Amino acid sequence: MICVEEKLLVNVLYRPASEILNGIDIHDINFENLIKLASGHLMLPALFFNIDKKKVSYLFPEDFIAYIKNIHAINKARNTLLLAEAKELSELLYENNIKHIFLKGTALLLSNVFEDIGERMIGDIDFIIQHKDEEKIKKVLEKNNYCGKPYVRSFRFFIPKHLPRVVQKNKTIAIEPHLGLLISRYSWIFNSKVLMNDFIKGLKTLNTPSKSFLFDHCIYNFQINDAGFIITKHSHRSIYDIYKLDCKSSLTIKNSTKDICIKHFFLTIAKFKIFDIPIKANFWNFYFEKLYIVVISNIYQRYLQILELFFSTAYRKYVLNKIINFFVIPNI
Repeated sequence: MICVEEKLLVNVLYRPASEILNGIDIHDINFENLIKLASGHLMLPALFFNIDKKKVSYLFPEDFIAYIKNIHAINKARNTLLLAEAKELSELLYENNIKHIFLKGTALLLSNVFEDIGERMIGDIDFIIQHKDEEKIKKVLEKNNYCGKPYVRSFRFFIPKHLPRVVQKNKTIAIEPHLGLLISRYSWIFNSKVLMNDFIKGLKTLNTPSKSFLFDHCIYNFQINDAGFIITKHSHRSIYDIYKLDCKSSLTIKNSTKDICIKHFFLTIAKFKIFDIPIKANFWNFYFEKLYIVVISNIYQRYLQILELFFSTAYRKYVLNKIINFFVIPNI
């Protein structure tokens, strides 16, 4: 069941001005609930942008418009700062011969996906580097006063998704250097090797992936890293990213009926009728597709751990200590 506030949010974000009140009585809207809903989905700036663009502010209370207008202005100023800091970071990495590609919200802004840089709320600056540069970037960031939680190298055979989040003492936006795209047990689904061609290219600043890659990564990041696939939830920020990327013209959309995660993403949001994509839902297929992903991912994780036991002396000692501590009877 879609609440009336979410119906209005969807209409404002994705439909023309003439259809914003389709099936909605504006007097039924609880604007406090609308703010909570849009805020929970990180969509208040986009909500204001679309109300303003479609010239429908007269439909809403003045104090409501004033509030979300202020949120949009704050977010736009922050994103302006984020882009400036991303440029400085990119130049620093370039000077130290570290190839890097921006991801997620920062990449979307740099790729001019949005009409207004104030539309998209972004937490930090995400970018991916090659695994061989892991030690180098830690030294470069430390030398340039980027601080965060102490880096502790865990026992591992596989590559972690990202290094610890850090922020420069004289800057505002935190940065997150990625080594992979998805959490380890799901890395077999969507691997960072798809970016290899971008890394083969010469070193440059402000490098971003193709829009078709951004389309795929947006869905996979939400479905896997944010657990959208497992617990069947939706995110209007992710939906809005896909909408702005113009998924109908994306080559990858042709695989929407075959790719489990992409199929699930569009099935989950079919109730909003935002995209005209003919995907049929089948309860048993839905269930077994989820089971397949979870089971294979767990098998993959165990396989990596077994490999780690063979190839990592440190990990063998760690596991042995765990076993000994489990069986040791404490002194009473």
